[in-house]
Amino acid sequence: MKKILHLLVFLCVCEVANAQYYYIPFVNAGQNPGNLNNDPEFPFGGGMAAGWNNILGPTNANPAWSTTQTIPFGFSFNGTPVTQYKVSSSAIVTFDVATALAAPTYTKAALPSALIPDNSVCIWGLAGKGTNDYVSTKTFGTAPNRQYWIHFSSYGYGTVASDGSNYTYWSIVFEETTNNIYIVDSRTGGYAATKKVSAGIQINSTTAYAVAGSPNLNGVAGTGSTAVDNTYYQFIQGVQPAYDLGITKINTSAYLALGANDISGIIKNFGSATITDLTINYVINNGTVVTDVLSGLSIAPLATATFTHSVQWTSAAPGQYSLKCYATDINGSNADLNNANDTLSKSINILLSLEQRVPLFEIFTGSTCPPCQPGNANFHAIVDTINQNDFVSIKYQQNFPGTGDPYTTVESTNRRSTYYGINSIPRMENDGGWDGNANSFTYPLYQSTRAVPAMFKMSGTFTSDTINRTYTAKVKYSPLFNSTATILYVAVAEKTTSLNIKTNGETAFFHVMKKMLPDENGTLLPAITAGAWDSTTISYTFNGNYRLPANGQTANIIDHTIEHSVEDFSDLTMMGWLQAADGTKQVFQAANFIEEMITDAPTLSAAVNSLLVYPNPAKDFAAVEISLNAAEKLKVQLMDAEGRSIEVKNINGQSGKSTVKFDVSQLAAGFYHIAVSDSKNNAFVRRISVVK
Repeated sequence: MKKILHLLVFLCVCEVANAQYYYIPFVNAGQNPGNLNNDPEFPFGGGMAAGWNNILGPTNANPAWSTTQTIPFGFSFNGTPVTQYKVSSSAIVTFDVATALAAPTYTKAALPSALIPDNSVCIWGLAGKGTNDYVSTKTFGTAPNRQYWIHFSSYGYGTVASDGSNYTYWSIVFEETTNNIYIVDSRTGGYAATKKVSAGIQINSTTAYAVAGSPNLNGVAGTGSTAVDNTYYQFIQGVQPAYDLGITKINTSAYLALGANDISGIIKNFGSATITDLTINYVINNGTVVTDVLSGLSIAPLATATFTHSVQWTSAAPGQYSLKCYATDINGSNADLNNANDTLSKSINILLSLEQRVPLFEIFTGSTCPPCQPGNANFHAIVDTINQNDFVSIKYQQNFPGTGDPYTTVESTNRRSTYYGINSIPRMENDGGWDGNANSFTYPLYQSTRAVPAMFKMSGTFTSDTINRTYTAKVKYSPLFNSTATILYVAVAEKTTSLNIKTNGETAFFHVMKKMLPDENGTLLPAITAGAWDSTTISYTFNGNYRLPANGQTANIIDHTIEHSVEDFSDLTMMGWLQAADGTKQVFQAANFIEEMITDAPTLSAAVNSLLVYPNPAKDFAAVEISLNAAEKLKVQLMDAEGRSIEVKNINGQSGKSTVKFDVSQLAAGFYHIAVSDSKNNAFVRRISVVK
């Protein structure tokens, strides 16, 4: 009997020990827990990545429960296995699916509360009342380390329903094997004074573990659509151990020059005891452990400290390496009591040298897309003040919303949908990685793209034969590491277009992609040894005549084999970039190609020295000043944007300067061309803009 009593006491103690949680805040973490979920933070049906499953719809004037859902892996809550849950439009996830308790109100309160079912996870204070408020789920990672995300997108706070200016994104995450629960604060726009929730875990009506500040915990995430501004709270079952250290960040750059480099990072005390000394370790490619004893510390519970290892790492060759950091021997020889968060790893690229990278900004837009107008305006407000050779930008006009942009091409839609898997615009890809709205682009974000070193040296030149409409690029490149297969993309873009004006209020469009060479798939380059140079030449001739499609739909789209949509061949430029072929889509380097003069191409005339069109833009008249080295008969004509002649003047030009004027006061505002041709039918074209 005594043995049975002891056993019962032991079981009760175990149950009490298991029946509790502690939490660790990761404020301004700059990432999602475990870095498994890197999907952009967009609403369901409005840009959300593939794979999300909607389980609770919008417009819930009164709080409502979802149907019962199943967790896709084994999971324990409070020490007890659970398989099913329900979620409310008031952001309560409960494992107590059998209890017919009404969905908690949209008015938050302190935890614990009799309004909350037993065995629940709460972000109480959110409200799915808006027309775009959804609860969606998705599983990330591979067994046995998966995460199951329950995501509240475009939600509102309390009684104030979400709208286009006020919205918030939060998530509740279950983690396989560890049984950790995370509450993730992802994104908020508007709601300046009302973004407050009651966040935590409720065991029953008398026991809960709430984040400090609840029920008035402030949402702190910004408006960005990536995890760089995210905060999360990690709930761990059991009693907080005395000794628990984790490396939360490796500060050592992901790109280093060959030679000796520091190993540094940030360590966090997740335990309950203050840390006075420890051993910090690093390992390269699972090789020899390099140790360093740090003493004289005072790292309080939940505090962080920055370390720099006393032993530098000297790399022997360029390439990609795995760096692993962890701490041991805490406060003497004490072991870390929670090994789940001990180690942090990072891929390090060793380069022959650190070279400035030119970032690539790809913008998917269209003249029938209302939000594209402020997105483009925001982008240009930032980059137009910057040296234009410090970045490469290109716009891909799209076939939606509505009838789409007339300058849509098969290549532009394939680049969006097939290559990047994008299903909404405006969207912007920075160096193949940052995926967001051009309206969210900032100068600090621009600076961050420039801060990443280049993986290649790259340069390019191009020639433009405007008479034969042939554009030829010569590209040189050299990897700073032993490269694997890489794709070279080359594009011809028109600096300014205006004939594709539609419904979104934009009257001019910049760096519009006209052709990718040879197409949107680029050119696959072979592996190249670090430091070696290679080059390629690629050319394209525009076919047929100009045509302005009625819209961007498939039936009207430009057929490059017989026609083109170039408004002004003298306004074309070329650029290129090198992008990883391994599926990561990382852009290694980009370049605006420098135009070279064609020395053996037909010229206007041996007698012609230069042409100048002024004023441009023109209002009352437009003049073309022709500088001649010798007498020459010239035909000067004013044409509309589609090449139809409006007025022709024939002159006998003499050596020196001759000026021809056209009255444009009665012409509609827009773009026109002035063409000058000689007696040998050589022609030179300049574009002018007429304004009112």
